[in-house]
Amino acid sequence: MRNTNSYDIAVLGLGAVGSMAAWRAAARGARVIGFERYDIAHAHGSSHGGSRIFRQTLFEGTEYVPLVNRARPLWNRLERESGAALFQVSGGLCIGPEDSALIANALASARIGGFEHELLEPDELAGRFPQHAAIPEDFAVFEPGAGVLDPEACIRAAVRLATGHGAEIAPRTEVTAIEHDESGVSIRTGADSFRARRAIVATGAWFTDLLPDLALPLKVQRSPLVWFTGADRPAYRPERFPVFIRRSGELDGWGIPDVDGNGVKIGAGPSAPKPWLQRPEDNGYPIDERDTDPVEKFCAAAFPGLNPVAASAAPCMNSRTTDRDFVLGVTRRAPSLVLAGGFSGHGFKHASASADVCVDLALDGASDVPLSRFSPDRFSSGQGEGQ
Repeated sequence: MRNTNSYDIAVLGLGAVGSMAAWRAAARGARVIGFERYDIAHAHGSSHGGSRIFRQTLFEGTEYVPLVNRARPLWNRLERESGAALFQVSGGLCIGPEDSALIANALASARIGGFEHELLEPDELAGRFPQHAAIPEDFAVFEPGAGVLDPEACIRAAVRLATGHGAEIAPRTEVTAIEHDESGVSIRTGADSFRARRAIVATGAWFTDLLPDLALPLKVQRSPLVWFTGADRPAYRPERFPVFIRRSGELDGWGIPDVDGNGVKIGAGPSAPKPWLQRPEDNGYPIDERDTDPVEKFCAAAFPGLNPVAASAAPCMNSRTTDRDFVLGVTRRAPSLVLAGGFSGHGFKHASASADVCVDLALDGASDVPLSRFSPDRFSSGQGEGQ
């Protein structure tokens, strides 16, 4: 590897967003170097476990619609150019009471984005998707184009394409320090140093370790991945069982069909107790009942056809903001850095677009995707505080 001052963009972290940013920047002709502290597509962060939900019914808010509008064509392009199988269509469900924020916001985003969708009444939901426990008050927004992304395969494909476009990739290389000013960024990795005009910082749970001076209110939360099986396994394959989000009274969770024979992946929602971590490295301890009990409780209530005892489980974690919205953009306190973090457990579907926006900002200084809701500077003005 060469030490040089001639890089246009340095990408720090080659997980979901960083790998895509390296690809998109190199594809635009930029001179790119990318650093990853572990192997490519590793299992130490937030982008592993074989499956992630892609949906356009965005109950998180309509401000996410421009991102997902850019994301879907980029996922298709990544799949086409890499030749890798990355996406399976399963359809998607947002399930909850008709007057809930989940249903209202899912409908609003689908209508604004022009995404194909149906509103299913309780009897339609029960008839078409009987795997879910029937609750008389629950409606569902069904999105036929939703499905499942393979996170590890996506990351590997993006890194391959980035390398093919001339990017230099440095796995197993920990960035130990960043110095930044208006003229650019200096990066240290042990005894080596590098210079770039701009840096895209996408280091996930390690985000604040490198940038403590920005004092962004990010916290790291353990969020285990848990799989379940049942006697009628074909009923939970992608062609019959859509990805879902359910928020209905005490039923608060999400799930992904059995895409690989390992079972249905199910997670407990934000209301479930999940430990906060002092350091990302603290997430390495083995799965125990504190991880699986809330998910098994949800599974038992939501899916009468599944065995509510976890078939397997693995650690995962998320970097969360206080308002659960992304950190995506440039702060006035560090104009040579483009920040991409705090994805709060719902960022993978947008990763290709978030990366492309980062490259817009790094190369052009602006993007046509509105970013005010995601501005790093919203916290310095006192917004979004209070967990």
